[in-house]
Amino acid sequence: MRPKVENSVPGQVLISVGVVVTIAAIIVGNMPDSALKSSLDDVAAPFLNATGLYQNWSVFSQPRILSGYVDGRVDNSDGTSSVYPIRIRRGLEASMDYRWHKYEEAIRPDDGQRLWPAYAEYLADRARADGHHPVRVTLIRRWSDTLPPGPGPERGPWHEAVMGVFQVGEAR
Repeated sequence: MRPKVENSVPGQVLISVGVVVTIAAIIVGNMPDSALKSSLDDVAAPFLNATGLYQNWSVFSQPRILSGYVDGRVDNSDGTSSVYPIRIRRGLEASMDYRWHKYEEAIRPDDGQRLWPAYAEYLADRARADGHHPVRVTLIRRWSDTLPPGPGPERGPWHEAVMGVFQVGEAR
């Protein structure tokens, strides 16, 4: 039987050097952007890419600086009204409504205007399912600045603006 490499002194030195080089490359790869990182990255990046240890943190988005929501106020023929927010669940349940979060991100800005009439009609259909007779749907954008973590409030004051008012009729 041949002796194992890790049992020989040269083998142990080679393994130790490999571990030190790997840890150093990982540290360089996770350093904040700087001139030092740029110069060391020329050596570390090819090693990290070749070994599959490269971690690109750019996949994470910047922290949100704005909390924004869309509510729909449905006015009924009897003079009553109801507000239908887009449902926001927390924790593990959030994944069940993720498509609604993405939809809200699409309709909230002004360039989502093409989606507003269909969403207003959807809200009218929800009101009809609740036994109401909707005549008008008003889409309302609400937003607040998200403040940095720490002591004090989580958000600044809330603002709101009417996005659009849509007349709706009887169910089709």
